[in-house]
Formats: sequence, structure tokens, C-alpha cells
Amino acid sequence: MEAQQERAEWDEIQTLVGRLREEAGAPYQDPLADRLLALLRPRVRQLVRGVCADADAVEDITQEALLRVWRGLPSYDPTIAPFRAWLSQVTLNCAYNALEQRVRLYRHELREADQPSTDAEQEPPAGLDQTPTLESEMVQRLSERERLERILALARQLLSPDDYLVWLEQTVNNAPYQEVALLLGRSESWVRQTLTRVRQKLAAAILLRPEIVSDAEIEYALRRCQRSEEPLPPCEVELLQETLLTGGARRPPGWRRILQFRQACRKLLRYVLE
Repeated sequence: MEAQQERAEWDEIQTLVGRLREEAGAPYQDPLADRLLALLRPRVRQLVRGVCADADAVEDITQEALLRVWRGLPSYDPTIAPFRAWLSQVTLNCAYNALEQRVRLYRHELREADQPSTDAEQEPPAGLDQTPTLESEMVQRLSERERLERILALARQLLSPDDYLVWLEQTVNNAPYQEVALLLGRSESWVRQTLTRVRQKLAAAILLRPEIVSDAEIEYALRRCQRSEEPLPPCEVELLQETLLTGGARRPPGWRRILQFRQACRKLLRYVLE
């Protein structure tokens, strides 16, 4: 029943989009526009939540994304992509831009925090050495946010639009396979096969970049993996050491071992990101 309702609402959205595009210069308060925005708001909010955990920021980004969608309707071409896919791309671009601005703001706050105090009489609070400071907490949050941003940026750069949406919807937004298949007009088996391939490809790309994952993190993750109930076989451990833990530039193996390398990277990555 829920799937049928979801399909019916997307059909209504597509119809409203077509009618509004035919009405050049339609006023923002037009009843058709109100209905369309009411249907889109929860869907846009869900997408934004996939990349942003701050509730206040989610609402701000959602509103901005809806405005961008409205303004971009005249340029939307239904012959190129379903509206649902176009909506996801516009929303995610808006969310990325907003998060980049927030990262720059945090960096500015950290630089301000680094400035020495001019109040000579100010005493540090008791127990400062044992209690994490606000600055250290901000550094930790910033590090996690930067890693997520770099992974998302890498995925956008590396993957095709369809592959990217499959990965984002299923991995980040936890969307069911059936819903992702409906979004792209594909079969569930295609979604599953694509997701497996994309996860392996992206895991290898992430672990090949020291700016995303450090050598120390890889070494620690590998030790944890080998102590788990499903350790990597010796051939995969040796392959990862040859490609990732070389003491120099990381490099992928030759094409004959690239699939094995990607499979091993996918297994290892879970211990890096946990």
C-alpha cells in the first residue's frame, strides 16, 4: 500500500511539474505550486538529512533547496532525466554548498579560538586538563565533517549520475532497493548489482587517498579486521600492504588484481569508518 501511494504521489508530482512548466511566470503562491511544494518538502528534507545531522541546518537547507527547485523548473528537461532524479541532484548540490559554508565558518571559529586571550587575569577553569575543551570538540566534529565531505565529493567525481544516486540513496539514506529501482526506472536486481560494484570501486578510491584515510588508520583497521570473526585471507592482506602501506604513494594494482583489490578494500573500509 505504501509503495502504491508513493508511486501515485510521484506521478502527481510529475504532472504538476509539467503543468507549472507550461505556465511561464506562474506566481509562487499559485495553488499548483503550493501543492507541488507540499509534496516535495518531506522528500527534500529526507535527502538533506542524509548528509547533514544538524536539525536546524536541515530545515534551512531544505527551504533553500525548495527555492532552487522552484527557480530551476524552467530549465528542467524531462527528456534527459526523471524529475525525481533531477530533484535529488539539485537538493544535494544545495546541501553540499551549505555544508561547505558551515565548514568554512567552523574554520574561522577555530582560528579565532587560537588567538591568545588579552585578559591577563583570566584563570583557566579547574580540571581543564581532564575535560575536553570546546575547541577540541569542534576540531573533532570538523574532522568528521571534512571526511564525509571529501567522500561525498569523491563519489560525485568518480561515479556516473545513476551509480551515484544508487550509492547515496541506499548507503547514505537507507532507501529500500525497490524505492531506488523506482527512482531510476530500473529493476531491483540491477540496483543490487550496481550497488555492489559501486561500493567496491568507491572503497578502493577512498583508501587510496591519504587526505581521507591516514596510514595509521589503515594499519589499525587492518589489525582489527584480522582479529575479527571474518579476517582477510593472506593474499588480500599482502595485496593491501603492497598497495596502501608502502611508506610512499599509494597505488592500485594492475588490472588483473583490481577486482580482488576492490573487494579487499570494501571489507577493510568498514573498520576505518566505524
